[in-house]
Amino acid sequence: MRLQTLATLAAAVVGSAQAASSSSPSSSGLQSTACVSASESSDQFPTKSEVKHATLFGIEYKNTYKVLSSSAANGTYVLYQCGSEKPNVAGAAAYIPVPVSKSASWSTSANVFLQALGVQNTLRNLGTAPSVVSACLQKLLEDVIAPFNEANETATDSQELANDVVFNMPGGEDDPANTVLTAEYLESSALGRSEWLKFFAAFFNAEERANDLFEQIEANYDCLAGKAAAEYNDIRPVVAWTSYAAPTEYNNNTAYWQISYADYKYDVVRDAGARMLNTTGPQATMFDSAAAFLDALEDADILIDESFVSYSYDDLMSKYGVSDSSAASKYSWAAAARVFRPDRLQSAAGGLAWFESPLVFADALLQDLVGVAHPKFIADGYQPIWFRNLADDESVVVVSAANCTDMYAQLADPASQCSKLDFQSADAADAAYSGVDENQTQDLIYDLSKSEVINDSADESDAASTSAAPVHRAAAAASLALMLALVAVLL
Repeated sequence: MRLQTLATLAAAVVGSAQAASSSSPSSSGLQSTACVSASESSDQFPTKSEVKHATLFGIEYKNTYKVLSSSAANGTYVLYQCGSEKPNVAGAAAYIPVPVSKSASWSTSANVFLQALGVQNTLRNLGTAPSVVSACLQKLLEDVIAPFNEANETATDSQELANDVVFNMPGGEDDPANTVLTAEYLESSALGRSEWLKFFAAFFNAEERANDLFEQIEANYDCLAGKAAAEYNDIRPVVAWTSYAAPTEYNNNTAYWQISYADYKYDVVRDAGARMLNTTGPQATMFDSAAAFLDALEDADILIDESFVSYSYDDLMSKYGVSDSSAASKYSWAAAARVFRPDRLQSAAGGLAWFESPLVFADALLQDLVGVAHPKFIADGYQPIWFRNLADDESVVVVSAANCTDMYAQLADPASQCSKLDFQSADAADAAYSGVDENQTQDLIYDLSKSEVINDSADESDAASTSAAPVHRAAAAASLALMLALVAVLL
């Protein structure tokens, strides 16, 4: 595997395309930044957010407080303007004065939502620090933010309670009262995941920033999807999201192979002018033999490997049971060298940017997948932001704090402006795929009855799990081996 420096990619990808010198945090786009008196009753939140795509949270506005509902919390969070009378709301999981001035996070995806809103100046503590890829968050960790003391639970408790809010994922025990559980990674659409900008913004009275940024992401996404549909509806390569898990004590020392069918992947692959391998399958299908796994991949044109361990191409083919060139020639994805991994951008410790900014910037995710499915969709070719072609031995890019130029600037959207892109018509590479027309769904349905399937529906652990990067405090304290066993299918 070759390595290259970050300079070979656009600086905006990792959050270093901000001002040339470090700036002070901006107050532009923030409302009601000052505390009020206890008797205040006027509307403190004239700019409000409306939820359009996300299904796992909601916002209700009152004059001096907001009620956030979250499926992750199985309840509500009451955010009241600091200084105003604390309301009494039935079923509230937490009461938090806003705007928040001191925050903490155990989730690498939550971190980047805050950075995209330009409120990372409030961060005081971060968990799973080695997994952080964002250059400017790494810089903040070096100069400003203290990582959680994960080796000392008492010290960690003290750190958590010193913050106004601690963002975390579901699954822990004895979380402090200021914990807010999030579920952006469980949304069923890419735009739904991005819309969690509005959830996080509510804690900082940053609705204007969230609304403006999400509208830009949504418009750019719709433009990209429209152009892909216009050019590639008749030639749609078939994409499979796959992974291999080696035997460990946590899976009964039994290897398994997996195809992921997370809902958001269906949507974004379709919008990229491609097709998922199975249009009616469960969230994840697991196989107990490489032969059954390969049978399921017979119609695929492109593989996106999400194995926790980053294997070389030859090692991965061996794990997948493709032992020689004659076997490889049977599969379009192997013969055409179309095997990708979403691990191009990494931290020095191996954390993946795939678990950070793609959740915020749905348009950039879509653009990347258009580039994977149709490499020449722009005349000069396209190098994806997060995906690399493992079969071509494309390079990993290691991101460091040195790549940050402004710790406090709002994170830039790495997607190109769609209106300025001239999509090329389906090229010879697309024509070689076995992709089919949008309406020919039955040709792509894999018959599960022909395979050795361990489970034909997503089990509870699949539905609740996520990546090893945006991890709960409890998981962070667990052994690495356990984390390996909990590789997610939803991201």
